[in-house]
Amino acid sequence: MEIRDRIINKAGDLFFMYGIKSVSMDELASSLGISKRTIYENFKDKEDILNSLLIKIRDERNNVFKQFLADEYNVIEVFIKVIEIHTQLPVSNEKLFHDIYKYYPRIAKMMQKNMEKNNVLLQEFLLKGISQGYIREDLNVKIAAFLVEESTYTYMRASYMDKPPFSFNELFYTMMINFVRGISTEKGIKIIDSYLKEKKSHSM
Repeated sequence: MEIRDRIINKAGDLFFMYGIKSVSMDELASSLGISKRTIYENFKDKEDILNSLLIKIRDERNNVFKQFLADEYNVIEVFIKVIEIHTQLPVSNEKLFHDIYKYYPRIAKMMQKNMEKNNVLLQEFLLKGISQGYIREDLNVKIAAFLVEESTYTYMRASYMDKPPFSFNELFYTMMINFVRGISTEKGIKIIDSYLKEKKSHSM
């Protein structure tokens, strides 16, 4: 792995665990076993590392989605795959979002633009589900896409709770699986219920 990728990956681990401001360049260099000078030879500053990390995450996510949507696909099955992937991702410290919005307005603006693009793509995806007969025809796709976007803020608010009675992965899974089931037709619900039944049998 190239040194630039190693720096981005390690920074991602530390940012997700401790937030951004709490991680110094000295700590990042020490955790990698390299000099701070090596970091500055590859990145201008911490914001440059953060920006590179978020671009990497975005591109990897987009590539996964492209694979899901490459051939004929079932919208409900893709939703389930996406939910499964997200429940396996590392849980981020609440300081990560706080630091981005407080100290890195340029990156926060970039994230907002990405969310707006995702909102448009999600609306198209939901319309595809309607045409397939898996999503209800009476669904207001603009509102549904907005609710998915708002779930991110629910996650952020929950991350400030003191000793929450659930894991954040459980929160995301419960929100999304019930959301998808709620917007599905009977044909879509059968797929989700079959998935839930199989998931339950594996956990017993």
